[in-house]
Amino acid sequence: MGISIKGKNGRLEVAVDEKTPYSEIKKAITDKLSKNKDFFAGSEAKLVISGKEMTKAQRQELKRLLAMDYDIFDVSFCGALSSPDSQVEVKQAQPAQRNDADPAINLVSKNYFNAKSVFVSHTLRSGQRVECAGDVVVLGDVNIGAEVIAGGSVAVMGTLRGLVHAGATGRSDVVVAANALLPGQLRISGKIAVFPEGKQSPGPEIAEYKQGSVMVRLLKTQTRQKK
Repeated sequence: MGISIKGKNGRLEVAVDEKTPYSEIKKAITDKLSKNKDFFAGSEAKLVISGKEMTKAQRQELKRLLAMDYDIFDVSFCGALSSPDSQVEVKQAQPAQRNDADPAINLVSKNYFNAKSVFVSHTLRSGQRVECAGDVVVLGDVNIGAEVIAGGSVAVMGTLRGLVHAGATGRSDVVVAANALLPGQLRISGKIAVFPEGKQSPGPEIAEYKQGSVMVRLLKTQTRQKK
């Protein structure tokens, strides 16, 4: 496979042979990052891809994937690629045409990625994934194996047990709220919150970014007095 990936000083350099299929390039990059996901998360890493001319849709998909899943926003293309937008620093995730070969992931939100807010009127089950540049509200549960990736805040009306990432485009003024906050993984603006094993839900909770870390507190509700 004509792909060389080298990491140095927080910079990941990907040299690609011109004849290498795009699907192989994407797989090689994601495989490498998946093995070092905690290292790259929130590290302001840079990624440079050279030697392969890609279509605009392919570049957008890689930028979105790297920003939303790996917190890498500084992505540039050089070498064979010479279009004006090829060396622009990524400040936020971009919408893209998704064509994953993995049938295990069902991108529930593929038609409304750019929406300011998304209401999912059902429980998200294992293998389902919602992506939105804005806020996401789930009128149900987020089960283990389901994912919610939002540029804004996330609210789950039921139990949150899957993966959730709020502020995925770099925002820190966001929250994650759930009636029962028991996520497999919770991230806000690239920061990962670690929950105790076997944690029980004390009631509705809200996670927010404060002083460089993720803080979780009970969501206080007002009790109406009976007349």
